[in-house]
Amino acid sequence: MVRVPTPLSSRTLRRTLLVVGIGAAAIVVVSIFGPAESARSFRAEGEPRPIPSGQLTPVTGEEFEGILVGRRGRPVVVNIWASWCAPCRAEMPLLARAARAHADVAVLGVAARDDPDAARQFLDEVGVDYPSVFDASGDILELLGVRGFPTTYFFAADGTLVRTILGGVTEPQLAAELEELTG
Repeated sequence: MVRVPTPLSSRTLRRTLLVVGIGAAAIVVVSIFGPAESARSFRAEGEPRPIPSGQLTPVTGEEFEGILVGRRGRPVVVNIWASWCAPCRAEMPLLARAARAHADVAVLGVAARDDPDAARQFLDEVGVDYPSVFDASGDILELLGVRGFPTTYFFAADGTLVRTILGGVTEPQLAAELEELTG
């Protein structure tokens, strides 16, 4: 017996096109941003991670080698920001107040994809007095797997990545994370 193919119903055709469209979108995302595993390799929470290294140019404060060098032994908050980023501008005063209130936590800002003069001017406006460095090469963005601005990383005193927050951090979120780090 020979089967003659029947035309697809409009419902089946829509489902097929949807599945093909989702698959194509996934291929485009992976080709643009790379495989998700490479981005997660540093960001996986709950494991100690290597300390980022390399000379970083200070926006404010002293020059130092590597992001977390000399910071081990106490919790560290690393905030990736840019002066042109509206959520970064909104959260920066919160981070500045938290850094002053929690001397037991090291806070470090990493300005990326930014103009050095605009970054300095922004930090002066906000009154940020914790260290902030430039990631002019993009090495830190790549190592941390940053996908958007701002991104904030919370490290325990032993170097374990405890939490990553993509997007602006709120005052309640920041308070809860600092309590977890120091509690």
